[in-house]
Amino acid sequence: MNNFYFYLSKVLIPLLNPTNLLFISSLILLFFYQLKKKKFIINILKLNIFIVILISLFPIGKLGLKYLEKDFLEQKSIPKVENIIVLGGSESLISTKVTNKLNLNAASERLIESVILSNKFKNSKIFYVGGSSQLKKNNLSEVSVAKKFYEELNLNSEKVTFIGKSRNTIENFKEIQKLNIKYENTILITSAFHMKRAMLISEKFNLYLVPYAVDFRSISNKSLLNYYQNFSISSNLSNFDLFFKEMLGIIALKILI
Repeated sequence: MNNFYFYLSKVLIPLLNPTNLLFISSLILLFFYQLKKKKFIINILKLNIFIVILISLFPIGKLGLKYLEKDFLEQKSIPKVENIIVLGGSESLISTKVTNKLNLNAASERLIESVILSNKFKNSKIFYVGGSSQLKKNNLSEVSVAKKFYEELNLNSEKVTFIGKSRNTIENFKEIQKLNIKYENTILITSAFHMKRAMLISEKFNLYLVPYAVDFRSISNKSLLNYYQNFSISSNLSNFDLFFKEMLGIIALKILI
């Protein structure tokens, strides 16, 4: 079942990415309309174009991300932390390999916050859980980039345990389950938009971790003038794709697992 979920998420979901799907289906519809000249085809094409305009011009994706992130805006007080679990996903693998310099992506706060918390709670340990979700493997993984990050910050290597066999979030939690650590003083660091799905999976494995969300994507100034200044069609499409992917993952999780 886990292999099925992996291939569903890495093969099918990219094809169902709304931006990709709408664009490709529009091209197909246009092609068939040229052949058949059927009215229903052009009507579906008009609907596709309307949806694209809608999610391009309005922050629907950001509102969706707000729904995913709203439960994690206020951080619970954490008097004691023994274990810090960090989910991979903030590493730019190819850029790091090509430049031989550390490259992180928009989720870099996952790694940064783990160091901040490690410095605050001196006796805590970091468990970095990553791997590679690529269908075609290469010789670089999230773990190798994360190691480079911690080494360049001169963090004591004895404080960090690297777990690098995971291909997705479900496999992350299977590896976490094997650690046999005390979970009442264990926090989980991941991006805020991803935390809802991560916590659902952790509960299925009876892992009751303290969520520590970072990398918030939905927080913005509500001023219409400021929204206009930052207006971006590509950003609206990207946010909608991100929201759609998370929701599809949550739905698949509830159905399949």
